This record gives sequence, C-alpha cells and structure tokens, in this order.
Amino acid sequence: MSSLAYTDGLLTLVCVWVLTRASLPLALRMAAAVLGAAAVLGVLRFSGLYPLPPWHQFASLMGASVAFPLLAVTLAWPDSAVAQRLKFTVIFSIAMGVLGLLLVALAQKRMLLDLLTVVSVLALLGVSAKRKWWGTALASAIMLAGLLLFAAKFSGVAGLAPGDFLHIGVALGLLGLARSVAWPIAPEDEAPPGELAH
Repeated sequence: MSSLAYTDGLLTLVCVWVLTRASLPLALRMAAAVLGAAAVLGVLRFSGLYPLPPWHQFASLMGASVAFPLLAVTLAWPDSAVAQRLKFTVIFSIAMGVLGLLLVALAQKRMLLDLLTVVSVLALLGVSAKRKWWGTALASAIMLAGLLLFAAKFSGVAGLAPGDFLHIGVALGLLGLARSVAWPIAPEDEAPPGELAH
C-alpha cells in the first residue's frame, strides 16, 4: 500500500478531531471538513480500496481554493461573520470554490490556485507572528513547509512521496491551529487527542 494512504489517514484523523471541537470557530471546522473529505478520498484512492482519482482531485482542488482561505480569514478575524456564522461561512466557501473551478477548469491556471494556497498560509504565518502567537506561527510554518516540499516534488526521504510531506505538513499545521491561543480552549479540549476517548 502506498505511503500516501497512511499519511492521508493521519490527515483524516486530525480533521475528524478538529470537527469534534465545538469550541473552535465554525469556519475552522468547515476547513477541516473540506480537507478531511479530500483525505478520505485519498485513503481510498492510494490504498486501492476504491480508487476514484477524479473525485480525489476535485476534493483536493476544493481544499486548495476553500479550506486554506477559510483558515486565513478565521485566524485574522476570528470574530467575523465568515468565521462564526454558518450562512456567511457557506457563502464564502461557495465563492472560493467557484473561483478555484474557474481558475483550473476554464482559465487553466492551476498555478494561480497554488499561489492562492501559499498566500493563505503566508497570511496565517504573518498574522501569528504579528500577534506573537508563536505556537500558531510554528504550526503555520510547518504547513507552509509541507506545501513547498510538495510543490518542489521533494522526495529526499526513503519511503515518502512528495504528497506525504503535504499530508503531514497540513495535518500538523491544522492540529497546531486548532490549539491556537487565538480562541479559548474549552474544558473538554484540554486533554491531548489520545485521551479524549477515555
């Protein structure tokens, strides 16, 4: 089985965990849902259980065009309507999804979509550093590193494909963002993920 199935599985688990954190902003959980959908389809595809490359590619496109901008907006303006209210979160997500489809399907500008993703993560890093949220900045930097290693098609570690660095970077970055000081941690969130089931 491809290593991509395992690292997409890791990303799936992190996304599910973020989705269960009711104290987190709605838009952050929506971003996790979009990324999680792509990760689940990735597990199915790369494990050979139910390979659906077009579906996985579409979900990944939505992750790039919807999830990363949602994360950036949520961290920059955690009290905004987009971050907190379902109606505005959905409108923003649909608008960004349509933009992503137009860039890739009609304009054939995948590079612009990739640029949007990188700019979104740079915004996460910039906001975190400006507000001196160093843990969040580290999480954003890890996410950025995963994106850049994937874009560079880095394969310098035996047994890992470039996509693995993307999956690991996004998983660790998302986990760090969910633990950010930008939003209060509810009592049920204080235990590490492994202890929540006990």
